[in-house]
Amino acid sequence: MDILRSLGLEDVPEQQTRIGLFLSSGGELVEDVKVGFDVCTVCGNKNPKVHCQACKRVKYCSDACRKKDSLPPDDEEEQALGHSSIVCTLLRTCNDDELVEGKEDKGMPEAKRTSAFDRVVGEMESYPATLANIISEGPCYQEKLKKNSGGEIEIHVIGTSPDSELWEGHPDSSQEKKVFECYAEALSEMADKFKFQSIQLKFIGPECPKKDMEDTIAIPSIKSGKTKCKLIVMTKRVNYSKSLLKGKYFDHPDVAVFFNPGFTCPDYTWEEAVSAIPGGTPYLISTNTELEGIADAQYLIENSFIAGLPEGLAHLLEPDAPRADEEDNDTFFSINPFSGERIRQSGTMANDLYVKSRWILGGKFLGSASRDGKESNKKQKVTGSGNTKKKNPALI
Repeated sequence: MDILRSLGLEDVPEQQTRIGLFLSSGGELVEDVKVGFDVCTVCGNKNPKVHCQACKRVKYCSDACRKKDSLPPDDEEEQALGHSSIVCTLLRTCNDDELVEGKEDKGMPEAKRTSAFDRVVGEMESYPATLANIISEGPCYQEKLKKNSGGEIEIHVIGTSPDSELWEGHPDSSQEKKVFECYAEALSEMADKFKFQSIQLKFIGPECPKKDMEDTIAIPSIKSGKTKCKLIVMTKRVNYSKSLLKGKYFDHPDVAVFFNPGFTCPDYTWEEAVSAIPGGTPYLISTNTELEGIADAQYLIENSFIAGLPEGLAHLLEPDAPRADEEDNDTFFSINPFSGERIRQSGTMANDLYVKSRWILGGKFLGSASRDGKESNKKQKVTGSGNTKKKNPALI
């Protein structure tokens, strides 16, 4: 990411709000507060009136608290940067991006507007790029892709939001209408590699457009430029369930995709949707932060939807937490190389930052028989700082 490199950073500094004052002895927030929004970022006083003078996105009760949050922490064990110059600089880009997204960028310097436009568009284009490239190259998808080679493959994007996967609110309204063409272009390499006749891409969720959308788009061959595969797209405004998969419009998915689902968020219920997916189906899940990725993986383990975690995550769990076999290379958890460069501000922790779909988790779902016969894993919890910010709503 260019802006991170310019600041000497290797990646997004995600959890930077100093929240020790707001935690109980058990590591949970003492109350449902929005730190830096409805309470002072430093001391917790309600109705803060003083903003950071530079980014105007973080609130304090006094100038003294504002200054303290910008200084190195008193506690040597505190790792969060607070409202450092780096965090403030990144939050200022949020202002530019929101002006461009809301088409309120009149009078903005052209160079700044162009940078913000590229970040906003790049975030939207990251959805087809992530879906196509990770599925095409990921280890857990290869068996299914090879089995269907020369024929058809069906991909379900579950829990679709119009302003994410479907580009609603694109700063260029003419491009918003070309969202499916972008998916077709992104899938062209997969279509060539596995010689597919068609790729069915179905977006399902209660927040899908009220009017179902259907389209068929030619996928041009990268090698010849001629059309050899077609993309068949459908959106369906409905909850994902077993009954849906028994209908005439849907077969069982060859791959199930969840963009930023927030499995542990209390505002959503995912058990019916995940339970509907047949065992052995490869999945791709993206999350906005590493912490949310850990929480989502934990949810899948607790509910016996997956067998275990890759060793890369095992050190964050209790010693007796379930692990994937060392020889099982199908499951992965990593930074997403196809995420965009737009940095966003958390809605509950004012100094916390994230990038949509920055982390990805992939593997295969357990079958129902395996789920029924598997002992409950509900006692396994993320250790260390893993649970301290699970209410961070960077989930959209």
